[in-house]
Amino acid sequence: MLKISAIIMASGCSSRMGTNKLFLEYDGQSFLERVIQLTEELPFFETILVISPQNSKELVVPERIKVVLNNQAEQGQSASVRLGTEAASGDGYLYLTVDQPLLSPETIKTLFPAYTCETIVFPVKMSGRPSSPVFFGKQFRSELLSVQGTAGGRAVRNRHPDAWRAIPIEQEECLIDIDTVEDYQRLCF
Repeated sequence: MLKISAIIMASGCSSRMGTNKLFLEYDGQSFLERVIQLTEELPFFETILVISPQNSKELVVPERIKVVLNNQAEQGQSASVRLGTEAASGDGYLYLTVDQPLLSPETIKTLFPAYTCETIVFPVKMSGRPSSPVFFGKQFRSELLSVQGTAGGRAVRNRHPDAWRAIPIEQEECLIDIDTVEDYQRLCF
């Protein structure tokens, strides 16, 4: 069985939201607590949390989670991708964002069969639009370790369409990401 490293990217600036998304509440849990719980419900080889030092101060996480401090959060998502990949030792890497509070273990399980060391796997909405989370097999490790800018692993994904395994998700509401106050209000009300 493939050893999958779950990498939680939790060091963004939440600039469009105007407030820190990690600690927004939904259904009695913060967004960060929800994604951590999600990783605990799945058979990951390891879980890595990439977080900024200021957000980690009062953080309590399960012992099995490896915490990596991102002192370069202002560089965008690429810094989190590099740091998480560097800390990972699995055969592939699933990059999870904190702003998808409706993401379920069942949705992620539908992606598992397509995971190999040579694939890039991601859910797609019925419109065909790619979404998160995204899995990269270890074949892409060196490229992930050198990503730059705000796009994170998107540039690596876009260079290798032959490796894509786009998995349609019928219940696409579970893929909704919360980027703005309006998104959050729609989620809660």
